[in-house]
Amino acid sequence: MFPISRISKDPQERQNELMDTALELFLTRGYLTTTVQDIVRKVGVAQGTFYYYYPSKEAILEAIFARYVTHMIAEVQSQSIHTALPSEKLQLFVNRFYSLCCSGESGLMAKVLYKEKQGALINQLWRQTHVMTTPLLVRIIEDGVQQGQMKVGHIEESLVFFAGIMGALLEASSPLEFAHESDPEIIAKKLVIAATLIETLFGTPAGTIQLTILND
Repeated sequence: MFPISRISKDPQERQNELMDTALELFLTRGYLTTTVQDIVRKVGVAQGTFYYYYPSKEAILEAIFARYVTHMIAEVQSQSIHTALPSEKLQLFVNRFYSLCCSGESGLMAKVLYKEKQGALINQLWRQTHVMTTPLLVRIIEDGVQQGQMKVGHIEESLVFFAGIMGALLEASSPLEFAHESDPEIIAKKLVIAATLIETLFGTPAGTIQLTILND
């Protein structure tokens, strides 16, 4: 008889498996009602395996959103290769950022948290997203200033106001079930206002930023 050895997965593969399963459960059952035990039972591993990679359920949620942000950054960097204009890179960044927060799985997960009144956790994920994307946005702005396409006196301070504009835009784009605007015409007007504010903030020509209503 040969001893039966346990199948050991690559750490990154195991982390992705845990994140994928957690996300599925969060979206179908809700974040609050899903437990670590639910996640490991569905994956088929011991709780010790979960805690080896993630200290808590909150930590795996942060990892899920970090993965979304990492993919978003990679997408912007990949598509930015095709243009040397910082203004076009800024347009790409803003639209991908908006899409990250409002559509797809990340947008659905945000809606789950909002519905469950997880304001503190939403703010924590919001800050994490800005911390991760700041280096890329700073490079875009620095290139824009250097090439004369943007006028920004204090970049780091300006990013605080950028976060405020995007936050207000996301509030304006939330569905009626969360007590925010749902009329497409009104949202479209707010998108124009947000784009104008971003252009003013970064000193870009009018029409540089164009935002459109996103569909899930």
